Amino acid sequence: MAFPELPLAVYLNTMLFTFLALFPILNPPAMAPVFLQLTGGIKEPQRNHLAALIGLYTWVFLSLLLVVGGWMLKLLGISIPVIAIAGGLLLFHSAWKMLNRDPRLSESDKAELKTYLLDKAFFPLTMPLTAGPGAIAVTLSLVPRGPVWHPQTLASFLATSCGIGLAALTVFLFYRFGTKVIRRLGPTGEATISQLSAFILLAIGVQIVWSGLRELIRGL
Repeated sequence: MAFPELPLAVYLNTMLFTFLALFPILNPPAMAPVFLQLTGGIKEPQRNHLAALIGLYTWVFLSLLLVVGGWMLKLLGISIPVIAIAGGLLLFHSAWKMLNRDPRLSESDKAELKTYLLDKAFFPLTMPLTAGPGAIAVTLSLVPRGPVWHPQTLASFLATSCGIGLAALTVFLFYRFGTKVIRRLGPTGEATISQLSAFILLAIGVQIVWSGLRELIRGL
């Protein structure tokens, strides 16, 4: 059985290719400690709910970006390097705050997290911390070519969106269950991993900014 105008093998290949392209960029195994660090002041059920929301928002955000992003960027005259620089600066800012804050949360901080953290499920926990400029750039590179309303193009959009869904599912699984493994390491191990993750996130932000600047300079 095949989706109209797109053989099943091609459909599955497109879906798998999308997943393999996005998974290393989303990198949920490395981001799970960051997620735990940011949600250290809330209860387990809330954290699990937040992980589900982030997984869902990652799929919805990147799928919408796939459909409208390429054309909107061309319409607005915004280039991918500019998006990369802006997103990299946001990541750098978040990682810097993680590195310099007191790992122990005050009671007021915990109360604020419990009250407002679910409101931050999309920004900044989904974008840019999970689906950052790297994921945005990869998604935009996967926009199917051809007339928008052609059946084969629509089928390619669906296959790519399914691949994004698979990648988003791994985000949920690692955020939902990976934190339990991290907690078994104890407070010292958890703190070490959290600080190391923050430093890695800082380095990722610098790398993304540099890559964007390099592309801009190359285009001069």
